[in-house]
Amino acid sequence: MSKIFRLESGAALPEEVLREVAEAVRQARTACFPTDTVYGLGTTALIKAAVRRIYEIKRRDSLKPLPILVHSAQEARRWACWTKAAEALAGRFWPGPLTIALCPTKEGRILTFAEYPTVAFRVPDHPLLLGLLAASGVPWASTSANRSGFPELSDGEQAAGEFAGEVDYVLAAGRSPGGVSTVVDASGENVRVLREGILSARQIEEALA
Repeated sequence: MSKIFRLESGAALPEEVLREVAEAVRQARTACFPTDTVYGLGTTALIKAAVRRIYEIKRRDSLKPLPILVHSAQEARRWACWTKAAEALAGRFWPGPLTIALCPTKEGRILTFAEYPTVAFRVPDHPLLLGLLAASGVPWASTSANRSGFPELSDGEQAAGEFAGEVDYVLAAGRSPGGVSTVVDASGENVRVLREGILSARQIEEALA
């Protein structure tokens, strides 16, 4: 059974709820939550069984790696081999709707499958989610809150209706802005836009100029 917490859009989580959900995610529980794009599903990225549960809930192809949410660029540097391009892009667009794919550090290999050379990281621009990420002390494996092949959900009540009973926690906090993050591979010398989302390719180019 899911624990559902309903809040007004933009409202902060009560401290005791924040601590409960953050600790639960750290211990491999799953959550549905608002972000600065759409609602998301997530759990600790450090426990493979928990990550597999997100795949099951999402009905996502297990060969598609999940993006990783972190609370700061400093935390991302622990898990990723930082590049000059990543520094420029994170400095311009984090927190925000930009996902940056980078080669993992030795420690960061735990966040992905052995056959994938990069891991995608994002620092979301959402106070509630940033608070949870910081309080949990772990990176989160995350994906949009929708079944694979169906539209992303940006309304908290819709997300609750879809995933209540499948995730451990639902944080229904009104509407999220919608849209998807732009995905950029900044692991090498040539930066590539893998998916154009809220941020345009031109904005990425300008940030790197």
